[in-house]
Amino acid sequence: MNFSVGLARCPGTCGEWVQGAHDGVPFLVDCPVDRFAEIKVTLNPLSGQWDLPIQKTKVLQVLELLKEDLGLQTLGGQVEFLQQLPEGKGMASSTADISAAAAALLLALDQNPAPEHVMKLALRIEPSDSVMFPGITALEHVQRHNYRFLGSSIPALFLALDWGGSIDTKAFNARPGLGEHYRRFEGTIQRAYRLALEGIEQGDIEKLAVSGTISAQCNLEINPKPQFKPFLDWVLQNGGLGVVTAHSGTLLAGVFPASESVDRALRSHLQREVQQRFNPVYLDVFNSHPGGIITKNLKYTENAG
Repeated sequence: MNFSVGLARCPGTCGEWVQGAHDGVPFLVDCPVDRFAEIKVTLNPLSGQWDLPIQKTKVLQVLELLKEDLGLQTLGGQVEFLQQLPEGKGMASSTADISAAAAALLLALDQNPAPEHVMKLALRIEPSDSVMFPGITALEHVQRHNYRFLGSSIPALFLALDWGGSIDTKAFNARPGLGEHYRRFEGTIQRAYRLALEGIEQGDIEKLAVSGTISAQCNLEINPKPQFKPFLDWVLQNGGLGVVTAHSGTLLAGVFPASESVDRALRSHLQREVQQRFNPVYLDVFNSHPGGIITKNLKYTENAG
């Protein structure tokens, strides 16, 4: 029997450059980085079941949604996770998993995994990030679901750290007081958003980092990060431009200009200094990424004999 195959990967994020509300409607501006969820889907048109890890419930949901939408109730197959993102940190792990799985399945069915289609599927499951789109995109991730392409990603380096724990995206967006928090900071978030737009349009990573810092400071009220201020001070003292945070996660990152000398410093003595000074349980260096789903068009079938 022949089995059609689709392979896709989707970048994660280093949190969000900006997150808040505009006229009461929650929105976010993603910060895509070079960490990925990569999924391979090998179809069996008659099995009716998906072979995948039991904890990947959101991936199972999107595969079942597609089966229903396409009227392919007997479809099933094997789902392999070739790359995965840390979960619950605010790196868009769920969205990246959902997007890569949906794109891989569509590709295996010889259909176009358009970002708009994948976005709508993801938002049927939970409030999602906009990593399925190339570049930097603003998305109304809870209601309305409007999106706006803001521009290309700007080269940057991120020194990302995390002190443990995890936050569930759906629970965060349903928590009491979130709407009032957004209303209280709406003016400040709009200022951060305008600055982000200028930074993206002008290719100015410093403006984008300042916008990220403003938004991250607002987020502390609803998602405290106790070492925020000392880490921000350290970043600015060591050539960084500001910080970006996971607004519904635990990740916090210093934003640095992209250069070989800064990259060497981050991967050597600065990373060691942060480990000693702030004692995170997770520490990594990311590069900014152009964003968007990456597919491998496998125009062949695997023969099981």
